[in-house]
Amino acid sequence: MSREKKRSWRLYAAFLLPEAEREEPFLNEMSQQGWHLEKTRLFHYTFRRGEPMDYQYRMDFLGKELEKEAYLQLLRDAGWEIVDVRRDEVGRWVYCKRTRSDEAVLEIYTDPESKVEVIKRIKRAYFRFSAWVMLIPVVCFGAAFFTAWALDAPEAMRTLFGGGIGGLIGGGSVCIWAWIVLRRKIRQMEADRL
Repeated sequence: MSREKKRSWRLYAAFLLPEAEREEPFLNEMSQQGWHLEKTRLFHYTFRRGEPMDYQYRMDFLGKELEKEAYLQLLRDAGWEIVDVRRDEVGRWVYCKRTRSDEAVLEIYTDPESKVEVIKRIKRAYFRFSAWVMLIPVVCFGAAFFTAWALDAPEAMRTLFGGGIGGLIGGGSVCIWAWIVLRRKIRQMEADRL
């Protein structure tokens, strides 16, 4: 069955580090084609077929420290419709929308300081998550390595050493990549503010 005849449609897309600059225009365009966001999961969107609308989608990162219900009510009071709140390993992402109109403010954060603070919140959350990602292979590697050493199994020790180092490098690479991307975004926003 073609996409045009379906009532709902699932799309798998990869926006690493949710990037509002790419993800929001994508959701806006889908809505103009009559596909309205219904829910999100990691790399997975579910759209519902409807009339083409000129919705403006926005995303926000709550992290784990903000009070979810009070913040969602604040968005509703400002005229935003909450589409979905997605929880992942890092925190909670809020997807909301509103119909475009001349008098409506189509930004959640209207001042540059608030925008920078959101990116800093994302950076801290990814750093904490990446630290755990790096710590787990080190702990597992250490336990397995010393077990192999105690059993006098040099072949197993070499294999475990390679796997532990690989996990540490992989986790470290993700941590460094996320830190660089987010730090660059913070610097750009701070420069634009001046």
